Amino acid sequence: MLKHLKTMPAIKWHLLCALLLPLLFNGCAAIHPIKGIPAQYLPMEYKGEVRSGKETIDLSLLRQPAPKHYLLDSGDVLGVYIEGVLGQFKDVPPVHFPQTQEVAPSLGYPIPIREDGTISLPLIGTVFARGLTLTQLEETIRRKYTSEKKILREGRDRILISLQKPRSYRVLVIRQENANDIVGTTVGNLNVGRSKRGTGRVINLPAYNNDVLHALAETGGLPGLDAENSIYIIRGAAHQMNHSICPQPIQTGSANPNNDGNRQQIQQVSDTYTPIPQSSPLPSDTAFQVGQPLYSSDGGFYSGDFMAPTVINDSTMQRSGIIKIPIRLSPGEQVHLTQNDIILHDGDVVFIESRDTEIFYTGGLLGGGQYTLPRDYDLDILGAISIAQASQNGSNTKSNGGPSALNQDVTISASNAIILRQLPNGTQLPIKVDLYEAVRHPSQRVLIQPGDYVILQYTKSEAIAAFVERHLLEGALFGLAASNLQGGGGGR
Repeated sequence: MLKHLKTMPAIKWHLLCALLLPLLFNGCAAIHPIKGIPAQYLPMEYKGEVRSGKETIDLSLLRQPAPKHYLLDSGDVLGVYIEGVLGQFKDVPPVHFPQTQEVAPSLGYPIPIREDGTISLPLIGTVFARGLTLTQLEETIRRKYTSEKKILREGRDRILISLQKPRSYRVLVIRQENANDIVGTTVGNLNVGRSKRGTGRVINLPAYNNDVLHALAETGGLPGLDAENSIYIIRGAAHQMNHSICPQPIQTGSANPNNDGNRQQIQQVSDTYTPIPQSSPLPSDTAFQVGQPLYSSDGGFYSGDFMAPTVINDSTMQRSGIIKIPIRLSPGEQVHLTQNDIILHDGDVVFIESRDTEIFYTGGLLGGGQYTLPRDYDLDILGAISIAQASQNGSNTKSNGGPSALNQDVTISASNAIILRQLPNGTQLPIKVDLYEAVRHPSQRVLIQPGDYVILQYTKSEAIAAFVERHLLEGALFGLAASNLQGGGGGR
């Protein structure tokens, strides 16, 4: 009996060694740790972009200023009634009731303004209308029928000009950020299986509402959290053929022809004036050319000369000629937008791109996972681990790495995190973070960047302690409880 008792410690020792040997030789990460640069020695150029602190730009920069009076241009449909010419004497003028309440009912026969900015009327021929107000055009037509052509008696004419249908611009808006069906798990921010279908709409924007802000308002507002903080404007072919999106007011007799201070100001109509025909009036900002990029390749504002290339070598959204408008700006950052940048034309495309590639991955004791980075604020290593652990706790599975590394309680868990960061040259940079030090010193909380791989692993001492706690201690407590139950049953 005594000999049997002496052999018991040896048996337990051999049993302990048998249990620890697999831990040492099965490729445990604690025995073969990943080496990396300590977080406190990480160079500034590898710390990545800061997302926090940005503010939304002034939304009025995305809207064009409307003139005091409506200026006519090609695409407008006028209501014209000229008694004795377009309509017989003593006849009631035809009345047009529009389908929308935004336009008032009008009198007269429909006369569209042609592409060259003119209208054609009986007996007098072509009349230039582009850039005129309705009052100015009516006075021009009256003068031609009375004093110039002597067709109607001056003072007894009945000429009515009204706007029957204002012009509109057909724009395509493609928004890629809308997430419809989600297949698979939806725990936390895990985005595996997310289906991005997006939306696409063709909208008609009325004159002086044909800008980026109104296009966004018609299609769902500003880009969502799963979209980039930028709006892309792809110019259509119609923009190169028609520059008169915001026609300039015609100079009248009371205007100063040398005053170029405010070219969008409406001139007062004088009693006698002569419209100045303009075959192709230019936009107010002639410094900007069609196809000129808003930003240069280094991110600065492009101020030099630009000539549209005959061959497009870059087929991506970064090619020249596509305007990129940022929505949020860092403190002190300025955005350079002209009126031509935000005004939309027939055939233009407004594109909002999703940010599916802004994700980070987890591995090791955190388990495999793929998570979306926040768009408007920074996520450090502690936040990334919290997100991953929250998804594990919510999936009814036992977590290998508990929260003790963050809460500093008595439970054994990993305190060693490795961030594998992809560099532009194709290599990767391992960054080592001590979670206990990161809790005490916020400067060591490395910010997570798109494409980072976060691996949580034990140190050698933590691995042995966790193994003993989770296997030997749990087994010993279970055996003790079973023996107590058996002993209690035998006593009865």
